[in-house]
Amino acid sequence: MQNLKNLLARARTSEDGEAFLAVAKGTGFRVGVGARKGPRRETLVFIEVVLNPFPDRPRVAPGQLRDDGEHVAWLEARGYAVACDADGTITCERVLSPARAEREIEALRKQLRS
Repeated sequence: MQNLKNLLARARTSEDGEAFLAVAKGTGFRVGVGARKGPRRETLVFIEVVLNPFPDRPRVAPGQLRDDGEHVAWLEARGYAVACDADGTITCERVLSPARAEREIEALRKQLRS
């Protein structure tokens, strides 16, 4: 993944030690890949998934809530840390090796579009 190599290089040279790239977006979700300097100066890769259970605010769609619940369970089973943000979105993040990032992004695209 050429973009990942560029991302790693940007993180190493950025002022805050982090770089991010959105790679997929759909109704109620966004997927991104990022890189950041780790505690021992190594560069870590992470995948971030943001779920918006209320994309049609203020309307609530029960099907969207059900689907997001299933997505959260699937993400947790894959090792993602899950948190609810102040704006009501759900952020899921997982650190992984650069070699696994591309496969993980494809798996996420399939899961979130189902």
